[in-house]
Amino acid sequence: MAEPKRPKDGPKERVLESPFSPVPAPKPEATMSEALKKLLNQNNPQQPVITPHVGILTLHFQLYGCEDLKAKRKVFTALKAVWGKEPDLAVAETADQDALDCATWTIAALGGSSQQIAQRLDQIEKAIQERIDAAILDVHQEIL
Repeated sequence: MAEPKRPKDGPKERVLESPFSPVPAPKPEATMSEALKKLLNQNNPQQPVITPHVGILTLHFQLYGCEDLKAKRKVFTALKAVWGKEPDLAVAETADQDALDCATWTIAALGGSSQQIAQRLDQIEKAIQERIDAAILDVHQEIL
């Protein structure tokens, strides 16, 4: 059974045909990206343009005395518990997941201005230094 052709710039989802029916499955009418493009191309002066800003804070930690991954996760419980529940933040361990002597965590912040995000990330960095029992080797902050 041949796979139906799709447009080059369209979605990459696969449309399956039923082996019991000689009629091919219907093609999707409009994708979300097309609808979003249409919405963005509309000029409506009554609606304000909202441009979200994103800030990324990456912290590299040095750990001592962790005998297994469970002990390592326990060190960073507060990181996920406190800042992982904030509505404007996303928190994840982004590297060194299997290493027992180091960890890399990234916090992404969303806000209305780059200045607001920079202040928020600075506050978070200071609070992490006070709450997490691990030495911070390197800090990288980027505003997108």
